[in-house]
Amino acid sequence: MSSEKPTIFVTRRLPSQAQKRLESLGDKVIVRQHDSINSIGRQELLDNIKGIDGLICLLSEKIDQELLQTAGPRLKVVSTVSVGYDHVDKAALKAHGAKLGYTPD
Repeated sequence: MSSEKPTIFVTRRLPSQAQKRLESLGDKVIVRQHDSINSIGRQELLDNIKGIDGLICLLSEKIDQELLQTAGPRLKVVSTVSVGYDHVDKAALKAHGAKLGYTPD
């Protein structure tokens, strides 16, 4: 078993309570983050996700085949900070072997 910490990428700053929780995980995971309250551009997102294990995103980020292929085989979970998940290609995610987390109604 590898001792390497999993890496997650977060597409923007989260609400303060969630951001504090995320920052407290530093001893367990490597967190890379677009440090802005504004959405990340598509190319910047693609440039930052290669080799990640997890992705935390919002409705503004399209999760599709291109993104999944760019991230690579280590990506096992995508969590969207939204009630809906229309921005996620669920078939592509399943084919990639990754799970989806979202906020239910």
